[in-house]
Amino acid sequence: MQQSGDHENRVWTASRLAEFYSEQGQHAKALEALHGAVPLGQELPPPLLITRGVVLRRRGQIELALADFNAGLPGIRAMQDSHLLTRTLLHYADALRRAGKARASVESLREALERLLQERDKARYRPDIEELAELTHSAMLEPEVAPFMEAVLEKLAAMTGGALLDEERLTHVQVQTLGRVQVTRDGRAVPLTLHGSALLLVYLSRNPGRTRQEIQLDLYPDKEPVAGSNYIRSAIRELREGLGRDVVVHSGPHNQPRYVLGPGVSLTLDVEELEYALERGDVARVLALYRGPFMAPVTDSEWADSLREELQASVTTALREQMRSARAAGDLRRALLLANQYLRVDPYDPEVLAERVEIARAVAPAQEVARYVVELQRMEA
Repeated sequence: MQQSGDHENRVWTASRLAEFYSEQGQHAKALEALHGAVPLGQELPPPLLITRGVVLRRRGQIELALADFNAGLPGIRAMQDSHLLTRTLLHYADALRRAGKARASVESLREALERLLQERDKARYRPDIEELAELTHSAMLEPEVAPFMEAVLEKLAAMTGGALLDEERLTHVQVQTLGRVQVTRDGRAVPLTLHGSALLLVYLSRNPGRTRQEIQLDLYPDKEPVAGSNYIRSAIRELREGLGRDVVVHSGPHNQPRYVLGPGVSLTLDVEELEYALERGDVARVLALYRGPFMAPVTDSEWADSLREELQASVTTALREQMRSARAAGDLRRALLLANQYLRVDPYDPEVLAERVEIARAVAPAQEVARYVVELQRMEA
């Protein structure tokens, strides 16, 4: 009995500590706290799996978060811990929504809200509802869950004071980075003079909780430290002037603050939408989103270069696989269309240029074949 109690205390302590670190943006420390609570080689128990899922969701690693939620949820149900189950279902619903699994998200959210309405101590869910602001707003547009969400919000507002769902406080920011760079706030374009400003939005979305020194080393390792730090400070200032002071916030020691996007920011990134489309194998969506290289105007950031190359490689790999599948299935017209789309992304791939000529000779007019041959020969010259 004593050993069982000690184990439960270790799990509870590790979970709370990991939550604390994660809320500060220190996700690596959060993961370290979780794994340090169990012996080497032992699987995390369900409560810690769920906490890891929450940490990964905050990091934007949605598929990994879903794997942890799916693995931990049966054990949480068996524990009959009402608060933990309801909270798990809320965060699980948000991860499902962000993964594009709308139907499953609605089902998880409805169960969570029904359970929450039965709870005596509803106020302790307020931090979760506030953190999951985008989920809350999307729920208000879903007929199956909107009445339950309205009831929850009214109850929490009455018990704790103040409205939780304040449209005027939520800033909707959309960042386009593929082919052209544009940032909009609530549908209106925001002119930014520094290339690094939009890049910083993307970076903080994917790497929250970094210090200015860490940001500089990741984005601009070749810049002199003072110049790099000043540039990042200027980018933060421009974002706050264009999008509102709370778009980038910081916490931690005064001499080494950690920066995150503000909780009142609803951020939509075309990069994330592209990655989801690639995961689902939705080639049409991939082509619609990929209008060109990631942040082409940024030429002095290794991090941007790396992401640009990674995204282009992912897109071309997906198109090449689709092209060869269509060719193997005998659908040569579709294979030719896919080859042309591939070469729109990477016009200098000699292998695909040659394949396009081979495919075209079977299905395309002579004039079109001749044009493809000339383009191949120009590449080989």
